[in-house]
Amino acid sequence: MTLDPRLQDLLDHHEIRTLLGTYCHACDRGDEAMMAACYTGADSWDDHGLVKASGPEYAAIMTTRVLQRTEAASHILGQSLIRVTGDSAVAETFFVGFFRIAGEEDEPARINQLIGRFVDELERREGGWKIWRRTCVRDTSITSAVTRDDYAAFGFVEARRDGEDLGAALLGLAHRS
Repeated sequence: MTLDPRLQDLLDHHEIRTLLGTYCHACDRGDEAMMAACYTGADSWDDHGLVKASGPEYAAIMTTRVLQRTEAASHILGQSLIRVTGDSAVAETFFVGFFRIAGEEDEPARINQLIGRFVDELERREGGWKIWRRTCVRDTSITSAVTRDDYAAFGFVEARRDGEDLGAALLGLAHRS
């Protein structure tokens, strides 16, 4: 049975947006296996400025950096423009990334903010959408010293980077790094 093309387009857009969200979740939580699974495999490519590598290599490098160099990481995805042609697609997705870096000696902690776009070429392989080629485009960025953190004392549940993180546990997302 062939779906109405409009329904197929909706499904493809939904699946691609889900993939983009999964990628960001994996990066923020430092889950290398989940992040690597977002790519087509060794033939994929990710250009993230200083780090340019195949998807699986990029996932290994970036999740290690996130876990070793940041106290917290968080991506917020904005609008996506997605064009699907059969089993190939292109997408441009706006994002804001926040990365809290621990302070050192006489330096306070800092927040790095990156505002940009993921420009992706995607392929449907084995029934699912994967990133084949990605370029991270920087629109602007800022680094700010953390001089206060009023919310740290407000009793919030703290984020974790393992399977005990509340969101990961609720969604059944096993941490696989």
